[in-house]
Order: sequence, then structure tokens, then C-alpha cells
Amino acid sequence: MNQKFERVSRHLYQRRYRTAAGDWSSLYYARFVCRLKKKCRVIPLGSEESAAKDKLKKLAAQDVDCHDFDLDRERMPVAKERDGKSEPFTFAEWADKYPTFDDVKRKRSLSTDLLLIKLHLKPFFGRMLLTEIAREALTRYVDARLAKTLIRGKKGESKKAVSRGTVSNELSLFRRMLRVALREEYKVIVPSFEGLIVRTERGGRALTEDEEKKLLAVYPPWMQRLAEFADETCLSQGDLLRVTEDMIDANTGIIRLNSGRGKTGVEQIPPLTSRCRQILDEIEADREQSKVRNVHGLVFTNPNGSPITKGQIEYQIEKAVKLAGIRKFVFHNYRNTALTRWAREGINVDVAMKASGHSSVQMHKRYVDLQETDIAAAFGTSQIATGIVTEERVANRK
Repeated sequence: MNQKFERVSRHLYQRRYRTAAGDWSSLYYARFVCRLKKKCRVIPLGSEESAAKDKLKKLAAQDVDCHDFDLDRERMPVAKERDGKSEPFTFAEWADKYPTFDDVKRKRSLSTDLLLIKLHLKPFFGRMLLTEIAREALTRYVDARLAKTLIRGKKGESKKAVSRGTVSNELSLFRRMLRVALREEYKVIVPSFEGLIVRTERGGRALTEDEEKKLLAVYPPWMQRLAEFADETCLSQGDLLRVTEDMIDANTGIIRLNSGRGKTGVEQIPPLTSRCRQILDEIEADREQSKVRNVHGLVFTNPNGSPITKGQIEYQIEKAVKLAGIRKFVFHNYRNTALTRWAREGINVDVAMKASGHSSVQMHKRYVDLQETDIAAAFGTSQIATGIVTEERVANRK
């Protein structure tokens, strides 16, 4: 541990902390409830124990006389605010500074990140200086989080334990925050995260063609178009909902996402397939007939022109899973489905990564959900007709 608190005697407490050089130093504090206003007072007494005890005696005498310690507090000079460069920030101070940088502000996951910081990272690392956060603190954080249960919004804590993947996401955010501090030349030490950020081998499952047909049959029209477009382009839910008409490049046959993927900022250039063009034509025909258009130029909207929400999509998927009688999935699995089909069709890995917005081969591979039948189909060794890639679907991509 980098700091320890302990009671020395009545009203006298000691805080021991490790300096950047690795040495231990001490500070003493008086802690008592004053007689005048019945408030708890914590008053620093310096680093020498004998001098601290002498000051404590004077404070005790003042307290007997019902001294107004609030007046002394008002006369005390305001502590100099740390700038993070001459003196290192605490993590709590850096957490307040972190969202002010332009690239951080542009992250579409910023609201989620700030919630994770507030609920989990700040309570644990808040008092630690950025120069004193060691790997040992990271392992303690992992152990502490795995002992907790998930918080379900307004419902509070659930009975489900926090998963290793959830903790890994929080550590990834924490590492990103420290790296931004390092980039901005603040005083910081980035400890080793090796082995602490654990990723699953796969990032979800791909839907079969039979499952897709069953789902499309029970979706309402707007959800059908959204699902098919996601399947054709590998766009995530958040990026689909922010696609505007000016991002569609019909001549080149691609979609140009402004500022890259909303979650990561990585450049993504999805293909504008034949089926995508058909869907866009259907949407345009509906709008000409109803004379309803979204004021911000969004492509995918409700029939009245209002934006589609995440809650609407989750409701439709939950309902469709029950009606179609298929295994549970989430909308993000359409990315798995698209990438898996591209792999089956022999799309070059570099092209598929550019089209899906993946910056690493490792992440890309997590989304590809190939099966045993794919091996047999690729080598032509199976005596069973797999029907994995239909000629019609391949034609639609041209």
C-alpha cells in the first residue's frame, strides 16, 4: 500500500505515505468534535510527533473555551492548486481534467466512460497520486471488483457477480486515462497492465441465415431495414443511428462516417451494397409519400421522423427472439454476422478490417465466428450441402 492511516492516541492520528523516491513519510492530524458547533474537525499538525502532541494540547485547551475553529479555517491561506506538472495530480483531480481534452470530448462513449469513472475508478483510485499508482493497486482493484455484484440502474445491485470482461473494460479505460496524462506531459507513471486486461476469444456469435429470415419475418418495417443494413455494412447500432444522408456516397459505393466509429474513432468505410441501395430507395419513397423528413438528415428514423432509440431496438429484439424461437442475441451480433460472412466469401482481411473499422487483427478475429462446416466447405470435403453462402446474397453485394 502507498499510504496508511492509524490512531496514535486520543484525537491524534497519523498518515504514513510513500514518496516518489520510495521512502515513507508521516503527517499528523487532530481529529475531534468541537464543543461550540458540534462539528468534526480535522486539523493538520505537521510531520513531527512531539510537536504535533504539543499543538494538540493547545487545540484541546481552545476547545474547552468553546473556540470557533471556523474562523481560523477562514483565515488559513488557500492551498495551492496542483497543476499536475510541478506537482502530480491525484487520480480524482485527473478524472476531472481528463474530459476537457478535444479528442476525449469527441468520444461517443464519453458519457459511459464518465459513469464508470464516477462509480468505480474514482472511489478506488481517487486519493492516489498519478506517480504512485503501482501494479499492485491494479490487482487489488480487480479482486475488489470481482467480489462485487452488478448494478442495474435504478434497480440497484443485482445478484449477478461482476464479470472479468467488465473489469477488463474498466481497466482499459483506466489505462487510456493514464496514457492521455503521459501524452499531455503530466507527471504520471503508467504501470504494467499485462495479464490484467483479459479478453474473450470471441466477441459474440454470428446469426445463421435461417435465424435471420425468422427475425426479419417478425420485425416491423423500420427494424427490418435497420437489421439488414447492419448485416450488409457491419455498422454498429450507434453508428447506424447517426448515419446521415450526406454520408452516403452513391458514386463511389461507400458510406463515409464522420470522425470514424463512434466508440473508438477508428476510420470505418462500409460498403454500399445493392441491398443497401434498395433499402435507401425504400426509405426515400416512404418519405416522399408521407412528406416527413428528419430535420438533421438522419437516414434511419421512426415513421414520424423522430430518431430511433436504443431502447426501441432492444425491445424489438427481445420480442423477436421469443416470437421466432431462436437463441438469444444482441444487435451488435450483426457485426459478427457480417464479418463471418465476409470471411466465408473470401473478402481480403485488410479490406474487411477497413470496412468494419477494426484497427487490430486480434480484435477482428474475435468477431469472426467460423464453424467446422466452414472448414469442410472451404476445402470441398463435405458431402453435405451447407448452403452457408447463397448466390443471391453474393450477388447483392456487387
